[in-house]
Amino acid sequence: MVLTQTSLENLKVQHAYLDAALRHEEELIWKNLIKIEKLKKLKLKQKDALLRLSIMQNRDGMSR
Repeated sequence: MVLTQTSLENLKVQHAYLDAALRHEEELIWKNLIKIEKLKKLKLKQKDALLRLSIMQNRDGMSR
């Protein structure tokens, strides 16, 4: 359970970092569209991982 919580927090931090990096790139005058697209894809993968881990954590908590 502690490992899962740590992993969940780590994913949240990584997701927040990607969100900040994406916002920064979108604010630039000369936008790097390829970099923005890559950041969006990474952010979506992080969000999916967060959701999966959260569901697993909830499922484990319910089975106890």
